[in-house]
Amino acid sequence: MRDDFEDVSETAPYERLAELAERELALVTAFEPARIGELVALQQTRTTLIASLPPQPPENARAALLRAHECQLRTTAALQLLCDQLNHELSEVHLGRAAARGYAAAAPARPVLDRTG
Repeated sequence: MRDDFEDVSETAPYERLAELAERELALVTAFEPARIGELVALQQTRTTLIASLPPQPPENARAALLRAHECQLRTTAALQLLCDQLNHELSEVHLGRAAARGYAAAAPARPVLDRTG
C-alpha cells in the first residue's frame, strides 16, 4: 500500500506543471511587454520539466494535468486575442502611414541650370 508521502512526491512535478500553466495564463492575460522575458523563462522551465516526466503519468496526477490543460486552452485563446489586436493595430499604423504620404507635399522642383545661361 502506498503512503501519502509517496503520492505527493509522485504528483509534485505535475502540480508544478499546473502551477506553471497558471502563471503563464496570468502573464498573458495581464500582458505587459516589459514582462516578455518572464514568459520566455517560464516556457523554458516548462520544457525542462516536461522532458523530465515519465512517458506515462501516474493516475493520481490526473487532476493536476487537467488543471494544466484547462489553463493552456485559456492561454491559447488569450494569445489569439492578443495577436488579433496586434494585427488590427498594425493595419491602422499602415493605413495612417499611407494617409500621411498622401498629404505630404510634393518635392519642390529644382531649377535646372544649363551652360547656356
